[in-house]
Amino acid sequence: MLASIAFAVWAPVTLVGLPFACLTLAARPRAPAQWATALLVGLASAALLVAGEHDLLAGLVRAYVVIVSAAFAVLTVVAPARFQRQALRTCVLGLGVALALARVVLGQSAGEMLEWDATRQASTMLRFLVEVRPEVYAMFEPAVRFLGETFPATLVLEGLAGLALAWQWHQLVAPRPLGEPLGPFREFGFADPWVWAVVAAIAVWITPLFGALKTAALNLLVVLGALYLLRGAAIVVAFAGVLGISPAALVGALVVSAVLAVPLVFILPGLATLGVTDTWLEFRRRLASRPNVSGGS
Repeated sequence: MLASIAFAVWAPVTLVGLPFACLTLAARPRAPAQWATALLVGLASAALLVAGEHDLLAGLVRAYVVIVSAAFAVLTVVAPARFQRQALRTCVLGLGVALALARVVLGQSAGEMLEWDATRQASTMLRFLVEVRPEVYAMFEPAVRFLGETFPATLVLEGLAGLALAWQWHQLVAPRPLGEPLGPFREFGFADPWVWAVVAAIAVWITPLFGALKTAALNLLVVLGALYLLRGAAIVVAFAGVLGISPAALVGALVVSAVLAVPLVFILPGLATLGVTDTWLEFRRRLASRPNVSGGS
């Protein structure tokens, strides 16, 4: 519930509601209450989509939400896979189809038009932050440019988070869920070869020869950076559990860091670096292999 509320502050809540409705209906509910829940949430999500803003980026987001919701439910039924893999390929597919539709509707300049709209919205949002914290004005222009260029990565990350929440709500509501619930956060991880995608993206981003692919490489780095940051955070949670530190204490420390801003600048890169180095050092496997650490710690 708390995660859903936090998500609604950050991203369109329809990225949770519509996938949940599609998943629940795909599971063929039998009880009237289950049908009613799926239809109510689905209709409410559709209404929010229709009633939203009507600028270019909002139109892309609406198309993305619909495509991702339908594709995730269909792929889960016809080609079952682990949630993480299924969600990632669904979000990438949804983004690709939505951008292709935008190109058909808006023409060859669709990418530039969408980036300009994303930059305009980022400028409006960050201007309010500058009014509250004038000392961050020096970072205003670079931050606005960065957010404008990385709106595709933002959509992918929002889609992954929204599908994860929809999947867990589906597990609670559906009598026969379409798959297994997500594992504990401390076990979060993904295939080690993804580190080479980070290396390739950095190489493309810093090499002038691949200037045309620089924005695509930057978006890939943002997505992978967020995933490695979560991996690093999962390692910290695993070690904290062994040391007897409660999750509430960790969340409190993160909130304090976010308020102070400066420590957060070091914490986030540190967690991402920890996630990357876990590729080779396998911290949690080493922790589990210790004689005084049980498998359930």
